[in-house]
Order: sequence, then C-alpha cells, then structure tokens
Amino acid sequence: MGKGELEVQDVSAGLHPVVEEAAIMFANGDDEAALAALERATFDDLGGSTEQVWAMLFDLCHALGRCDAFDAHALAYAERFERSAPTWPASPAKGAVGGPPTLTLSGKLCEASRAMIDQFDRLGCKTPVLRLDVGRVQDVDDEGARLLAEAFIRVRRSGHGIAMINATALRDLLAPRVVPGKAEGSAQWLLYLETLQQLGDEASFEEFAIQYAVTFEQSPPSWDDRWVSSVVAPAAAGTVAPEPQTALALRGEITGAKQDAFSVLTSGDHPPGVLKVDCSELRRMDFISAGLLFNVITAIQATGRQPRFVDVRPMVAALFQLIGVAAVAEIQQRRF
Repeated sequence: MGKGELEVQDVSAGLHPVVEEAAIMFANGDDEAALAALERATFDDLGGSTEQVWAMLFDLCHALGRCDAFDAHALAYAERFERSAPTWPASPAKGAVGGPPTLTLSGKLCEASRAMIDQFDRLGCKTPVLRLDVGRVQDVDDEGARLLAEAFIRVRRSGHGIAMINATALRDLLAPRVVPGKAEGSAQWLLYLETLQQLGDEASFEEFAIQYAVTFEQSPPSWDDRWVSSVVAPAAAGTVAPEPQTALALRGEITGAKQDAFSVLTSGDHPPGVLKVDCSELRRMDFISAGLLFNVITAIQATGRQPRFVDVRPMVAALFQLIGVAAVAEIQQRRF
C-alpha cells in the first residue's frame, strides 16, 4: 500500500471449494452440514487439496466425538491411499511431552477390524513401545481376538513392547466368555490372559492358564514380568514440562467479534520476534472474529512481533486460510 494506492489480493485463491464451504459452515456452527460436505468430497478427485480435506474430515469427526465414523473413514483412507491412516487422538495429560505413541481400538473387534489391527501390527514393529488403548472396544468375537493376540506375538518377536491402556475394560468384557471346561472361544481366552498379563495380575493369570490347558488340552502362554504394562511403559515415561510464564494461548470458542477477544495477544510486554500462540484448546472461531484477528495481527506486526499459531486444528486452519490470517501469520496445523 502506498500513498493514494491500495493493493487488493485474493487471499483465498487456491483453496478447494469444499474447503471454503466446510470452513464457513463450521465457523457458523453448522457442524452436520460441514461434515456431510467433507464426506461427499472424499469420493471426488481433490487434486492437491486431498490431504487437507481428509485432515478436516478427521478433525471434525474427532471434534464431534464420532469415533465410529472416524474409524470408518480411516479404513477407507488406508485402502484408497495404501498407507497408514490417522488414529483417534489420545488425550495426554496437560504438560506431558514425548512418551510412546498411542493407537486406539474401538467398536467390535472382528474380521472387519483386520485393517485396524494390521495398522497396530505395523506401528508396533516400528516403535520401541506402543500404547494400545482398548477402552472403546465394545465387543470381541473369536476372529477379532485371534487377530489381535497374534499381532501381540509378532510385535514382541520384533523386540518391541506393547502397553495396553484400559486393559481392565477389555478384561471385564471377556471375563463372562472364559468358562473353564467349555472348549469355545480359545482366542478370546488367550486375549483374556493377555489382559491379565498387562495388568500384572500374576495369580489370576496362572489360575486361568491352568484352566486353559485343561479346557483346550493345549499349552498355555507363560507369564513374563517384562510384558506388564507398567513395566513396558510406566505412567511417568513422559516428562512434564512446566508452561512458561509468558505462554500465550487462544482457547474455547471465539465468536461474536468482541474487541477484547484477542487482548491476550496485545497486552503484556512481549519482546520483538516470534510471538508463539498455542491453539491446542481452540475449538472454533467464527468468520467475523477471524476478520478481527487479521486486524490484530497487522497491529502486532507493527510492533516488531510476528505471530506464530501452533497446533491449530485443521477446521480452524482452513478458516485462517480463507480469511487471510494465514497470509500474514505463520500457521502450524495439528497433524492427524
């Protein structure tokens, strides 16, 4: 901009129409319509916007708590692109950094879960320790139990460890099916023994291992102290880093374009240079508020500071692109 001149740029150029459409609908609170638009779009050729649209879809499913839909889209993603699909994000303790990756199993474990369990198998054989959250598993048939139990064996043979999270829930789900003297569901017996191993319940493990041998006339697994969950990945494995006193963050839902909505960015004596803003807890921002943020950023830049928004969820990042925020500030999008 010069004296008497104004340069106008189309900051949304290059955005796929469905990205714009879904971003606006989500900003306006029309979540279901945004979800439907993204789901329809995944059947189309999205070109260079493919990863962005899928990331928005996974993000919105997670925001709405649609675990089953998330898993269904993850399977479709893996089959279509022949690479590992995103997994339902874990909820680490605030301040925790590092630590083993976490994969979540959900719904009914059966033959249809093969792709999901294969993903667990692949990840488990690549990382020294993998956390497996089974708290969302609602049912298990013998085939699903067999697939998972065999995956445990392969991962351990590779020299890597598995720490089962919420093993109690899976143990309690399987317990009514483990009936001594009733030679049915041998794979579910083996998975039940695995939950006891993970929980460190050696007495119960030895009792049911004997019952397994008697019931099925087969050698049972052996107890191994190395595979107790708390030994493989202790709760304190991730260190806790205190938040800096000067940490800045945008949180919750910012709507209504209130003048003080971004006061956290303009108040305080922050040194020149990069101004890091944590957006990990920013759930939504409406269109008008994003426009106000654009103005706030230009004012901040005039003071010698450059905002950097980190851990921005894909749905919000798309709005930032659309409104032009991404053209004047650095946006680091959350990965799924």
